Amino acid sequence: MEDSNKTPQNINALVSEIGERMVLFKLYSIIHDNSGLEIFKNYSEPGYDIGIRNTHLNKKVKIEVKTRQHLVTTTAEKSKNTCHFTLTENEWNHSNFLIGYWIDYNDFFIVPTSELTKTNNNKKLVYKLVFSRLKKVQSNMIYSEQVMPYLNDWATLLEFLGTPPEQK
Repeated sequence: MEDSNKTPQNINALVSEIGERMVLFKLYSIIHDNSGLEIFKNYSEPGYDIGIRNTHLNKKVKIEVKTRQHLVTTTAEKSKNTCHFTLTENEWNHSNFLIGYWIDYNDFFIVPTSELTKTNNNKKLVYKLVFSRLKKVQSNMIYSEQVMPYLNDWATLLEFLGTPPEQK
């Protein structure tokens, strides 16, 4: 029997698809002028969704995309300003970056997987980024201090690929 307090699976699948497409579009808009970079949707390797390849340096970045929303949800009102992005151990082992997309605010968090917090969840290892949206903006900070460096930090991906950010 299905839990009536959970968001329906078809909504979860749609949210996931929206997130991956938004990340693909954003990445394309950033690197389309750079002939040495190629973006691809991963269908053949385990543990990540999107890749970017630097053909000049033969380097690749593997990205796992996670999408969250509190627009269509059964989440308690008091929890709607908190966001959890979670990678399984397999995803963490096979990707270089998590890109978390929070639909409600159209914000992207570009996080090296090495920066995620290792946690036990039902005796399984998972890797998390947990943060809150501040109720009052303080010194241009709209999220918890630890997550602000990752907010829309697309340059980190280019640096990982060996491409200077000014070639965006």
